[in-house]
Amino acid sequence: MNVVKATFQLFFIMIWTVASSQYTPIINSNRPGLTQGAFSVAPGVYQLEFGTSYRQDQFVSLAQAKSQGAGFTLDLRTGLILQNLELIYRVDYHKDKLGFNNVSGRLNFSRNGTKRNTIGFKLLLFDPFRNYNWYKVNTKSYKANKGLRLIDLIPALSVYFGSELSFGNIYPYGEPFSPIFNLKTPELKQDDISGELMLITQNHFLNNFVLVTNWGRRYLGSTYEQNYMSSSLMIPIKKRLISFLEQVSVKSQLSIDTFITAGAVYLINENIQVDAFLSHTIKDTPSMFSAGIGVSYRIDRYNDSGIPHEIKQLRRKRKKNRLDRKINAEKIKEFKVRDREKRKADRKQKKGAKK
Repeated sequence: MNVVKATFQLFFIMIWTVASSQYTPIINSNRPGLTQGAFSVAPGVYQLEFGTSYRQDQFVSLAQAKSQGAGFTLDLRTGLILQNLELIYRVDYHKDKLGFNNVSGRLNFSRNGTKRNTIGFKLLLFDPFRNYNWYKVNTKSYKANKGLRLIDLIPALSVYFGSELSFGNIYPYGEPFSPIFNLKTPELKQDDISGELMLITQNHFLNNFVLVTNWGRRYLGSTYEQNYMSSSLMIPIKKRLISFLEQVSVKSQLSIDTFITAGAVYLINENIQVDAFLSHTIKDTPSMFSAGIGVSYRIDRYNDSGIPHEIKQLRRKRKKNRLDRKINAEKIKEFKVRDREKRKADRKQKKGAKK
């Protein structure tokens, strides 16, 4: 645990030495994958990311084991006073039925509980988009503005430090087949509190393509520490529709798995997005499949003070558009009322003329 404590101290030293303002005009969600984006939400922004999924895991070579069930994930995110520092809480709840062969026959039983329960901080260390001169429009070359530039290879950079809370967890290390392991080896137990450290990069290139990578280590200080690597690619399809592709690799003395996830994200407005995904491992020892849908919602109470002029203009325009829509709706309502009264008066007039 000395390594965890030292990392924790280093993390907070960086917080005080690297602080700069940030804000995104539209929702910044980590869904539908497991890869965290580099950008934090700002102070005064409260974000909820919820998803539900069907899950099926099989391990044929391990006692013909099979589990089937459903679960949900919930992320709560908010910015802290240092502008580029974010607080994140995530819970992954799962309910399933596990069956496997034993010397006494086929055993089946039901389970429910958390597979992950983490709280942590994410700090944006470097934002290349704050250097406006790097991204000036080249008035002499259309191709230069649309093509891949060397400057696009410089990523936004963040670090994440968190704690995995495992009080009463019936899925130690997120392992769906732990009851079978317990029949052959000492009982698989996870420490009540373990650490998690991650480096995050994010690149934007080729007309709004986004590549995000995570490198990290989980369950720090526990028996089975786990190396973690993930990368996701967001590919724009239409103005509000984005396709999504992700790979996640985990490796420890307990297991080695690689997941491939594909999905899509639709932006309803600047504060709400919905998503859908399919995920599967690339090997069958074990085979893990999941499919689900989700929604991300943002409550935006961010104060404009100290943010770039361009962002202020976008926010003013957004507020003006909302006001214009409200005024137009009131005018349409007044027109409908006047039209209805006019038609009513015309009908009365026609009836009077007939008499």
